[in-house]
Amino acid sequence: MKFALTFTLSLLLSAFLFAQNLTNRPDIFIDCQMNCDWIYIKQEIQFVNYMQNRQEADIYILATRQTTGAGGREVQLAFIGNNDFSAIKDTTKYFTDPNATDAIEREQFVKELKKGLLQFLVQTPMIDQITYDVELEEGEAEISAEDDPWNNWVFNIGGNGWLNGEASFSSIDLTGRFSASKITDRQKLRLSTFYNYEKSTFKLTGGDESFVKRSYNFRLLYVKSLSPNWSVGLNTRTGSTTFGNTDISTTFKPAIEYNIFPYSEASTRRFSFNYSIGPEYYNYTDTTIYNNLSETRMRHGLDIEFNQTQKWGNVSLDIGVQQYLHNFQLFNAYLNPNIEWQIFKGLSINIGGYASFVSDRINIAKSDISDEDILLQIKQLDTDFTYFTYFGLNYRFGSKYNNYVNPRF
Repeated sequence: MKFALTFTLSLLLSAFLFAQNLTNRPDIFIDCQMNCDWIYIKQEIQFVNYMQNRQEADIYILATRQTTGAGGREVQLAFIGNNDFSAIKDTTKYFTDPNATDAIEREQFVKELKKGLLQFLVQTPMIDQITYDVELEEGEAEISAEDDPWNNWVFNIGGNGWLNGEASFSSIDLTGRFSASKITDRQKLRLSTFYNYEKSTFKLTGGDESFVKRSYNFRLLYVKSLSPNWSVGLNTRTGSTTFGNTDISTTFKPAIEYNIFPYSEASTRRFSFNYSIGPEYYNYTDTTIYNNLSETRMRHGLDIEFNQTQKWGNVSLDIGVQQYLHNFQLFNAYLNPNIEWQIFKGLSINIGGYASFVSDRINIAKSDISDEDILLQIKQLDTDFTYFTYFGLNYRFGSKYNNYVNPRF
């Protein structure tokens, strides 16, 4: 009886001390709009409570990232205090190396996360548990940035190949690509080229039959920053596609863009208007439905893009129209909305899709298209519209804490 009483009191005391420990820790919610290694984060940072819902958190942390010109990442961490920390708001940024491994990136993320949490911890009784030191190297204040022998140029070259088959079927898919870019805060220059070859062979009763698709393109994009909100540039492309009935096509389009918000805030909000206009040249493989084997046409377009990432989720909307000037009835208009919304504690939805109204496919071949071309998508068909959509609903309930990880099995 005495043992049972002692055991019970020990359990109650342990539960009380554990509850006190949880209470002293700040409650945080990390809204990670990027790849986060949650197991590693929770193992390395154990002085906070990880909450299941942002509404119950003392500290809301929004993590977003953008690709830099060198191929690395600019990661932004926005710290927003709630409850006793409502007066504290801060945003930090750091950069990852283009060649950094996942292990290096997650270590850097945890390091920056700890630094951002420090300003909150010093407002709690945990300040007495914080130890730190600062190591300064001799002449550190005089260190200057090293010269870049590549002058901000970054190159990528690569390719892929796929082979698959069985007794009655085989296919091969080969892809090659090359890109070069130079991106600074004043300008962006990007060149890329791409080649793809696909061949499918079927063993039919009448013998083997093969279907081939080829395509290549070369793209050049140049953008000049005029101000925190304005930019100008041009986009040019040259290519060929058997699917699109085009031996060669070339476009050259100057463009201007205005972003209502400064571009420095693009990782959390963007509302931009992009207008482009220029000539397009086509040389077709077969005569088109408009009886042309080649033609040059002027085309203009307007693209409106809105993105917002906040505590409640994120929303994006891309609306645009492209139109030929020689015939205003030849145009396409598209709509691309996406919403991720946490309606209330535990309940979130995500809705999105893409829809376009199409009446500008001047490249469609006039010749008959076989059933094989349709089934295997060897040749492009005319259409009045395209679309896809998705919908998701999730409701989470139970314990509000999310501190533990267990990677076993």
